[in-house]
Amino acid sequence: MKTPKRESSTICLPFDRSGYGKIVADSKKFRRCLDEMMRRSPELFPEGITSGYTMKDNRKSKKRRVEIRRIALLINGKDYSIRPSFVMPYMTGFTDHVEKALYLRKYDVPFPALIYSFGYNSMYWYRLENHLGRFSLVGTTIHKNTELPQHLIADEKHTHLAGEKCYLATTVANECILGVSVAKSASEVELAQAYGVFAEEVKRVKPDYKPKTVNTDGWPGMKAR
Repeated sequence: MKTPKRESSTICLPFDRSGYGKIVADSKKFRRCLDEMMRRSPELFPEGITSGYTMKDNRKSKKRRVEIRRIALLINGKDYSIRPSFVMPYMTGFTDHVEKALYLRKYDVPFPALIYSFGYNSMYWYRLENHLGRFSLVGTTIHKNTELPQHLIADEKHTHLAGEKCYLATTVANECILGVSVAKSASEVELAQAYGVFAEEVKRVKPDYKPKTVNTDGWPGMKAR
């Protein structure tokens, strides 16, 4: 039995690092800032926040010494921590510090080189790189369920993982990648599991989502899906 994924209790918002300290220290300024962001970018906030929220406690991160405030929704009492965008999830680092190192990993720059240039250790960079896979592609590229495409393209790209041949099952629409997952082979079972990642993620955005068409290349394993 699969364990259901826990709903995120963190809201990441685009605060400027230079002025964040003064805003977060003043609850009235912080609320005004949140209300303005809610007006401009409602997709960044959880459903139900328009019914109102209350300011809760605040704490300072031991890792980064960044102050974090919490709010509670009036509609259901659920608590959310407000994380500024200049800090990585779980306070693993500042975005401007890890950005270049993670970009270099795209070109297989080894961990010892990253340590020499940016510090920390191999496990730190390994974890940061792997944690990128935690996020739902659909959830980060589609802001509203009304924007979900009605026509999809599904195809596999031949590649290698750890020296072994594999297939990247990709789901795309409107020049946007919505799903990517690894299949060890091109069998119906493996492809069904790989493409199933997109199907699972999109249901969290819109439970009753059903595309009108899915364009494939005619591979037997895909026809069966």
